[in-house]
Amino acid sequence: MGDERMKGLRSYAATVLKHGRDTYGMKHSPLFVDALEVSTMKAPEKMYIHRLGGPGPRSKQPFQPVISSNLAYQGNLMRFLVGISNLTGDGRYRDAYKESLRYCFKHYAVANGLLQMGHHRWINLNTDEQDGNDWPAGKSGHEMKRDYPYYPIFWDADPVAARRMMTAHWDSHIQDWGFMNFTRHGSYVKELNEETIWNQPVTKPVVGIVKGNLTFFDSGSDIIYAGAQLGLLNEDDRPLFWAQRLYARYSESAHPDTGLPPWHHTSLRTFGSEENPVPEYALITSGSAGLMNGGGIAMLRLGEELGAKGRYYRETMLKHLKAYAKHCYRPEVNEMRNMLFDGTDLADRDAKNAKPGEEVKSSWIPWSPTPTNILAFAICYKQSANKNIWEALRAMCRGNNFGDIGDGTSKAPRLNLETEEENYLFIFPLVELFKATRDEAYLELGRVIANNAFGKHFRVEQGLFTPSPLHRVANLCSAEPLALLTLEAALQGRLSEVPSYSGSNEGEQMPFLRASKSRAYKPSVSHLHYPHIETALCDDLLPSSSGDTSVPVMSWQNVRKPTEEAVVIFPDVLDGPVTISGIIDHAESRNAVSALQIDSQHQYTLSGNLEGSGDLAISVKGGTHAWAPGSAWTTTGWSPSETYNMVMDVAEGAQFSFHGLIQEIGGAYTWCDGAGIVKNGSGVCVLTADYTPIYDPDQRNNRGYRADTTVNAGVLMVNNTSGSGVSPKSTVVVNHGAVLSGNGAIGAGGSSSLVVVNPGGRIDPGDGIGTLTLRDGLELREGARMQFEIGGQSDLLRITGGTFRGSKHRSVVITIKDRGGVKAGRSYNLIDFTGASFVDVDANDFRLDKSQNFQGTFHLVGTRLQFSVFAPRLSPETPPAMPPAPVSEPVLPVEQQRKSSTYTWSSKNGGEWEDSANWEKGKRPNDKKSEWVQYEFEKLRKISGVQVYWYANGNDRQIPESWRILYRHQGQWKPAEPLGSYPVELDQFNEVTFKAFQTDCIRLEARLRPGVSAGIHEWRILPEDGR
Repeated sequence: MGDERMKGLRSYAATVLKHGRDTYGMKHSPLFVDALEVSTMKAPEKMYIHRLGGPGPRSKQPFQPVISSNLAYQGNLMRFLVGISNLTGDGRYRDAYKESLRYCFKHYAVANGLLQMGHHRWINLNTDEQDGNDWPAGKSGHEMKRDYPYYPIFWDADPVAARRMMTAHWDSHIQDWGFMNFTRHGSYVKELNEETIWNQPVTKPVVGIVKGNLTFFDSGSDIIYAGAQLGLLNEDDRPLFWAQRLYARYSESAHPDTGLPPWHHTSLRTFGSEENPVPEYALITSGSAGLMNGGGIAMLRLGEELGAKGRYYRETMLKHLKAYAKHCYRPEVNEMRNMLFDGTDLADRDAKNAKPGEEVKSSWIPWSPTPTNILAFAICYKQSANKNIWEALRAMCRGNNFGDIGDGTSKAPRLNLETEEENYLFIFPLVELFKATRDEAYLELGRVIANNAFGKHFRVEQGLFTPSPLHRVANLCSAEPLALLTLEAALQGRLSEVPSYSGSNEGEQMPFLRASKSRAYKPSVSHLHYPHIETALCDDLLPSSSGDTSVPVMSWQNVRKPTEEAVVIFPDVLDGPVTISGIIDHAESRNAVSALQIDSQHQYTLSGNLEGSGDLAISVKGGTHAWAPGSAWTTTGWSPSETYNMVMDVAEGAQFSFHGLIQEIGGAYTWCDGAGIVKNGSGVCVLTADYTPIYDPDQRNNRGYRADTTVNAGVLMVNNTSGSGVSPKSTVVVNHGAVLSGNGAIGAGGSSSLVVVNPGGRIDPGDGIGTLTLRDGLELREGARMQFEIGGQSDLLRITGGTFRGSKHRSVVITIKDRGGVKAGRSYNLIDFTGASFVDVDANDFRLDKSQNFQGTFHLVGTRLQFSVFAPRLSPETPPAMPPAPVSEPVLPVEQQRKSSTYTWSSKNGGEWEDSANWEKGKRPNDKKSEWVQYEFEKLRKISGVQVYWYANGNDRQIPESWRILYRHQGQWKPAEPLGSYPVELDQFNEVTFKAFQTDCIRLEARLRPGVSAGIHEWRILPEDGR
């Protein structure tokens, strides 16, 4: 079958050149697509949510079709095309890829040399522009993660551009060369200086886990690989030095008792509980055992390619793999344990910590070593001939029913040449065993696996590889062709002519199946979640299990991401003050309450809780209104491109009191800047709640909002009676023309609630005469304003913690208001900053507003700023001019705003939010609605029953609460009359029969469980002979 395999590989290479190039969009280019549809030989369109920028969820523009060309994912394709050219003598394949790289360097390199590639960027061949997923347009970072491209072909295509690209990979990611801290999202806009990048100061190496970013080895290994390859290709020892130094941060930080390396060389996140924490850097699982996965393979390949200069990689990888084998691997059952790098078995820990009589349920399920894990051990053995590594390999091969690979010395291998294994990745470790021992028995086993894979995966007619005959899409980033070609090279004694597999990932797997039969139904869905396509409903495929992810499944869009904004209006219809109780958000609603508009002479008091995936705009046009104590607004989104602010726009003469809390969903801190408060409008907004119960200095446990509390206009009054009236994680910013006042307190002392007064902004302690307390400091910028009322008593601004920063240059104007009883010779304490540190604070920094009716001076007495009155002012002067106002931000264009629906309160007497009688036309906001999917037929059809095969994954998709069938009759939907109940069971078809009816359209309506979707593998119509 060897000739047939090689013929197939030639056919695949020809197919890639003929059908895998860019023929899409306005410009056709030499670029290669990432995948091909088997039936059409065209690249499949994928869907991603794009972000246009702008505030909140209005920036979402969902479901943009993408035909991707992502060089980061094409490492296996690069190596295959180079290898097939070398083995066949036909240079077209290698030259075609070099042509694509030259085109990419010319058209898609940014100023610093980086290419549009990685896990957040690629080229969209539909638009001929760079594209990205789930980021603001043009803002996504450069992230390489387990990619390890074949850099020699980049160098052959354009050595100068390749050098700049690989150098920029380092310069855009490394943030601290001392302890090699990096960001996995590199900058596309950071300017590159090639003269200085590799000449960083060499400090004493840092060893051990220190505070820093999320330095996943998955990303770190790609940075290391790029630097080492650059040093190798450019014959430059400087990038080799820094690459090894970054690798050493992981290797030298291995736990001293176990030798197990960390996943990160820095500490940022910890999971689990306080009693049983799981530091992310210490976690060893199938996904986080980085040095035993693709990253370890890449490091071992560097150890080979660098020769004598690669000794450190070879020796340390041997040490770490021996540690994995000793502490994690259980050879008797061929399983790896989930551990912390100090040797803690996480499953054992769960069992020990279980309460007496409690059933032990652990999520730490052991895993069998993957072909990638086995390859790392095989390469390591080839380099070291270490007995411990061999014995681990022996157990792993035995665990995969490959027989006995022998003892590595005298005992010959006894291999199972009858294996039905078809996973092509196993070929790579078998070739490494052959290279280590020169025993061709390992190639014979590799030949058996190759024949199995080729026979089941190769589509002769199309010249493509797919995981099964039913798969719709062939992944051109797959390592299968490279694995088969590597075996052919070994059998021919020409291994040096095929680039070695280096652990490159296989891109975005697209295991979409196509039906063996397809029913002639035209499906449509109420709220489809791409890529779980509706045509899956018509596929004649009976899955063996509802958990079989290789079978296509339709599901609804994530039900917590609304598609429209709900604008709720509270008009002037009241006879007196009312309370609206039970405000609530239904997660299943397609509307998000994004705006509350109140305009009434009588008071509305709102009571209840709302959730938001974007901003909540509260507009008060008249009257005095409130949101009751005990209420909350919780932000449920965490996109880095969006805002999650409560925006309160209160008109002149109106007042809105928010007595509740603004809080964030757990985990939001990892992605976004958090929720905030924005005060607009000339009226007054009052905050009274205490945020300290939901505040935690550890951001993992903090639920208080984190973005700024911004006062743009009017008055924000902080009137809490305990704790902090704003979140201690929020900086308070008072902008031009706005006022911060109140009798409350801001901050928790040692937290982040600094108050910043910008030019033209004003701080006005008290509500009447009173005291405003700032526990985290105050910064008065040039042109800031302050106002104090004095009389028998005076306003006081108390700063008890943080830093009090003055502005210099006598630029802070203080207005003194006479409340009666002001007498010459009397002194008043205005600011008491006892307990705070202070910078640039001097009495001369403050200037009196001479438009008032008396004269006086400012002076410091210890840590108090005092004002002393010495005479009435005979003729008040013109008030000091305000600093110029900043330019306002432009309004978001209409085409970028989301659709909205309006809901109007109609009851004069208040009442329950959930009672539809209280709403105009009975139309309530954010109702929980059923989802539906329907079939249309070409002509009337008699139907007597249906069968539905539900899908659930236990997380975001579960079986529905209930379902029913409706059919279209004379333009109206009528419920079918079931002759029994509607069953909801997994792993089987759920059949229900009806009193027969005729229709041209039938609908399945599902009532989903709260907050989750449901999936359908297949929906059949009975009788089936009508198709």
